[in-house]
Amino acid sequence: MLDNIREWISDNLRYILLGLAIILLIIIAFFAVRLVTHIGKGSSQNKTVEQETDAQTEAETDAVVTVETLVQNQSDVLTIATSYWNAIGDQDFDTLETVCGKTFDDDARATVEAMDVAVESYNDIMTYSKTGVTDGSYVVYVYMELKLTGIETEAPTLRQMYLQPDSDGTLLVVQTEDYTTEITSFVQERQTDSDVQALIQDVSETLDERCEADEDLKNYIESRTTTTSSSDSDDDSDSDDSSDSGDSSEAALGTMVTTTGVNIRSEASADSEKLGSLVAGSQVEVTENLDDGWSKITYVDSSGSTVEGYVMTQYLTSAG
Repeated sequence: MLDNIREWISDNLRYILLGLAIILLIIIAFFAVRLVTHIGKGSSQNKTVEQETDAQTEAETDAVVTVETLVQNQSDVLTIATSYWNAIGDQDFDTLETVCGKTFDDDARATVEAMDVAVESYNDIMTYSKTGVTDGSYVVYVYMELKLTGIETEAPTLRQMYLQPDSDGTLLVVQTEDYTTEITSFVQERQTDSDVQALIQDVSETLDERCEADEDLKNYIESRTTTTSSSDSDDDSDSDDSSDSGDSSEAALGTMVTTTGVNIRSEASADSEKLGSLVAGSQVEVTENLDDGWSKITYVDSSGSTVEGYVMTQYLTSAG
């Protein structure tokens, strides 16, 4: 029987070898398909990860791009800011009532009449704005060159404004006393923006340079930081029973607002280190009043840190 098997194998060897070759090819093809499928899945997963990473990067890039920066001289903003400050200079109450959308009573008119009494005109007005709390509203930083009586060199200054549309869509100036809590908080937050801080610093440095070049301007600025005005304190809330000082220019402790651009000093002296600058309308916390016309305050700088410093009391007024 063994001989018969050997003979059969010998007679059919070519077919046996062919069958084995076919089986081997099938096995090779099977594992090749599995290998290609595995590689394809890995490539697909890698591609998905790459797509997700690209999408995340694009989203992050978009987030950076959409962080709003100051817009210079936006047409409608510049127009209303120019109208407002020219009206302040001319004491044109008809225009003021139009751009503010409110009636100015006797007290309001008296406040305007007492503003910047040494200023003859507001020149070279420029605006730097950011979108405000609601659609169509803006927080605005107004750069102006002040022509002061008897002084040849104009003094650069920066004033803060808030604009918002009325029910008809007309853009109006919102007076500080009409700020909502939300607007007040928003305006205070914008003070810490790096581009706003850079703008404040630039204007402050320009003023310093002009004071060095014009002795009259320097003396005027120094006089504004070494004297106080009794007219700044006609509110009973400005008195503090715990204070030994009878100075009527004393600021109330707690939240106050700057009435003009101010430098924050490390000590109660115009010659001390300047820690920073704030524009008109900035909120600060008054923690102490000094007898020499200075107030100790705290404020939040551009890094978000709370800093202590000193400002002249006469440049502070009630936040309410």
